[in-house]
Amino acid sequence: CLAKCGYCDFHSIVADANLVGDYLTACKQEMQYYAGQFSDTRFTTVYIGGGTPTILNEDQLDQLITALRIHFRLEANAEITIEANPKTLTASKVQRLRDLGINRISLGVQAFQDRLLAALGRVHGVADIYGSIDAIQSGGITNFSLDLIYALPTQTVAMWEASLTAAVTLKPKHLSCYSLIIEEGTPFFQLRAIGKLQLSDQDGEAQMFDLTRQYLIEAGYDHYEISNYAQSGYESKHNTIYWKNQPCLGLGSGAHGFWGTRRYANSRDIHTYVRNWQANTPALEWQEELTRDQLMDETMMVGFRLLQGVSMALFKQRFGVAITDVYEKELCHVMERNLVEEVNGYLRLTKTGLYLGNLVFSAFIR
Repeated sequence: CLAKCGYCDFHSIVADANLVGDYLTACKQEMQYYAGQFSDTRFTTVYIGGGTPTILNEDQLDQLITALRIHFRLEANAEITIEANPKTLTASKVQRLRDLGINRISLGVQAFQDRLLAALGRVHGVADIYGSIDAIQSGGITNFSLDLIYALPTQTVAMWEASLTAAVTLKPKHLSCYSLIIEEGTPFFQLRAIGKLQLSDQDGEAQMFDLTRQYLIEAGYDHYEISNYAQSGYESKHNTIYWKNQPCLGLGSGAHGFWGTRRYANSRDIHTYVRNWQANTPALEWQEELTRDQLMDETMMVGFRLLQGVSMALFKQRFGVAITDVYEKELCHVMERNLVEEVNGYLRLTKTGLYLGNLVFSAFIR
């Protein structure tokens, strides 16, 4: 990234030019390592995630995306997303990305008030957001998503509504609206510990969540996942793979992958990652074989994030047993409390359950 934000617990660093070159070489070596194992696999989505991949110059992005296409078979209509932050896009860079097959951009906007952006540690201002949207549209990519965060320090409901209004005016195909979570080890965690971070209370956060649902649904967006809204047909295909607990190959430092019954994480230390691949050795931080029970539990936990819920038929097809036979006690517990309901063969969160999702998710981890 260009800078590290005060709330960010994601794996990212501020890197120098030499390290970027070594890192790209290591990524290509990892692709080559897996290519033979996946020669018969057709991938339906690619997600080039953060930090901020668009701080790479056009030639570096070309290297990365061309290597992916050389080593893996992508479906002709694959959804190929790249994350970006304002101040890292130009029309020529977007056009180059489009020519390389990128057909979706996820832009980290977060807020439409300069004061809030500065408090978050973002390096962009509101003017940069509009400049990035101009670059995206001029560069010829029409499918873009905006990330926003609510329940920020000193943020009022009126400020959040203003951000939603500004976002919708830009006509994104997709919006991700997350509540601020204070993670241990971040600067915000330290500030809260010493009483220097004024946060929204739970009532204020719930009010902002309510406003988000009402405003975006009225604006024509489908609420399809707890934090995600899309125009019809523009739901994130890649993230839906996670919410349906389906396989995904993770490449790069800090990436997580899940294939068959194996789940793994690559080293979060980028120097370790580079050194390992210089020796042509996988840079794994950990890996585990999941049991059938774990796979079932995780399928329930992540599936409830989708507003449609968990398909009872697909669960039985995948695991050979009915959900109601496996989770009779757990389902009674959440349904008696009006947190989960059955609708058209799906088990899904009720409106009450949307506010208490964590209680539901944890109920299915046996």
